[in-house]
Order: sequence, then C-alpha cells, then structure tokens
Amino acid sequence: MPFPHFAAGVMTALDEFFRSVAEKAAKLGDRLWLVIDKLLEKVPPEKRRLVLTASIGFCAVLLVIAGASLGNAAMTRGGDTGKGGAAAGAALRQGVIPADDLFLPDEPDFVPGILLEREQRAVWTADDAAPLWQDPLRNGEEPWRDRIERTIDEIMESVP
Repeated sequence: MPFPHFAAGVMTALDEFFRSVAEKAAKLGDRLWLVIDKLLEKVPPEKRRLVLTASIGFCAVLLVIAGASLGNAAMTRGGDTGKGGAAAGAALRQGVIPADDLFLPDEPDFVPGILLEREQRAVWTADDAAPLWQDPLRNGEEPWRDRIERTIDEIMESVP
C-alpha cells in the first residue's frame, strides 16, 4: 500500500516546513526585538510612552486603511451584476478609463463668439465719441471754478 507511505512522507515534509518557518519567524522576531531595543535606547525614558502610543496609533491607522482598501477591492470585484456594471468593472480591472468619464461634454452654443481684436479707427466722428464724452460745462463753470480755487487755497496754505 503506497498511500500510507505517501501520507507519512507528506506529513514529514509539512512538519519540516512548519518547523523551518517557525525557526525563521523566531529569528526574525529576535532581530525585530534587537532593533526595537536599539531604538528605545535612543528615546529618552520620559518620551517612551508617547513614542509607543504614537507607533501603535500609526499601525492602527495603517491597518484600517489596508482593510478599507481590501474591502473596497472585494466590493469592486464582486459587487456589480448588471451589464453596465460588469463593463465598468472590466474597464477598471484593465486600467482603462472611458473618455466620457474624463472630459466634460461640450457646452451648447448660446454664448456669442469673442472678438479678440478689432481694427483701430483712424478717424472718430462726433457720433462715435458721444457715448464716451461728458461736457464739463454742462452744469456751468461755477463748480469747476470753486474746485480750482479750493485747490489753489490748499496749496498756498501749505507753503511756509
């Protein structure tokens, strides 16, 4: 009966494999503790609790992020059952993003075109300048005369 010998050989091989893995893990653990001891020697005793708490918090955050990303990956792989979802999932798995998702659609043509430059006028007529011109004497010259006289008085008062 070859089967019992085969099973015994497999069990022996598995036993040796797990023993070697355990020995390597023990060696790695010993090295890890040596590194931790060396790092703790450099940290002052009053700061060790803070460093330990920060390290544990950092590892916890890393574990939460890793768990969330693995859960998201599992949901992306198995969550879509419809035709559109399967196509989107296939595109995501292949690394291809549809162009419709990247670019906004064109705007409708209700905005008038922009005139970037126009020819400079060589001659202006009175009708062309009328919207831009304000007659300073429309209210008479008195407001201007008063303003000018006040300015002259201020200047003359400031002279020593």
